[in-house]
Amino acid sequence: MSEAPAKVILFGEHAVVYGEPGIAIPISALKTSAFFENNIHNAFSIQSAPLGMDLNYLELADDHPLKKLIILLMNEFGITSLPEKKLRIESAIPIASGLGSGAACSVAVIRAFAEEYQKSISTQRISEIAFEIEKIYHGTPSGLDNTVISFGVPIYFIKNQPFQFIQIKKPLNLLIVDTEIESNTAEVVKDIRDHYATFSPLIHEIGDISRTAKTALEDGDIKLIGELMNKNHDLLKRLTVSSPELDYLYEIAIEQGAIGAKLTGSGRGGNIIALVEEEDQLAYLRQALQNKGAKVLN
Repeated sequence: MSEAPAKVILFGEHAVVYGEPGIAIPISALKTSAFFENNIHNAFSIQSAPLGMDLNYLELADDHPLKKLIILLMNEFGITSLPEKKLRIESAIPIASGLGSGAACSVAVIRAFAEEYQKSISTQRISEIAFEIEKIYHGTPSGLDNTVISFGVPIYFIKNQPFQFIQIKKPLNLLIVDTEIESNTAEVVKDIRDHYATFSPLIHEIGDISRTAKTALEDGDIKLIGELMNKNHDLLKRLTVSSPELDYLYEIAIEQGAIGAKLTGSGRGGNIIALVEEEDQLAYLRQALQNKGAKVLN
């Protein structure tokens, strides 16, 4: 079984598209897995309950991201015929929620093909192939999702520059809270791009927060990280990518003891992340959020 984790963006969403830094971490508790199994139909097929898919590969539309990915992998590995097997894709990562479900699916499938065909492939190459599929999902992605999910480590990321691993000094006690509203990343990113002249000062401020946060993470300054999360959320709200549902969850989290919270991902749906100082505070915050009807994912 080949796996890939979810991810959350701690700082820098949207700003990373314009060359500002971002910080993201993998969330190993939420995973996508892909594996091959015998197929009674003697053909290559794909089955995935989360994707609502159970069909012969030939039935996939030519512009479907999975079809594009498999063609890329056939070229990459020199595959001339697909196996008479079923590719099963399973996932605990909500779709269209800012947690990198698309990139995780691509990475898991790439690893499954490499395993099935006993091909060697570098983590960097996995990330590059996944990035090509991210372009189909999101239009003009930053490359952050495929990078952090492929390498599975916290990263400090600037578009078109080598990423940096971050050594986080103290554990981050985070909850992920889902609005259960899908977020259309491509649409939101396009909207920000169309109004970039207006939003550019906010985008630069978000970049400054990411720079400060990198040092805070390496120093283990959890209180400062919480403060920066709150500032980042306010800037994203002013960037028009928050929503009443996200703001509602944010306010509950802060009222119930989180030292920092913010939306994560493209926004207008998806999730918030909420930070507490000590691990033993997580259970209280989780229960408080659930009492308000919130869906806590981890």
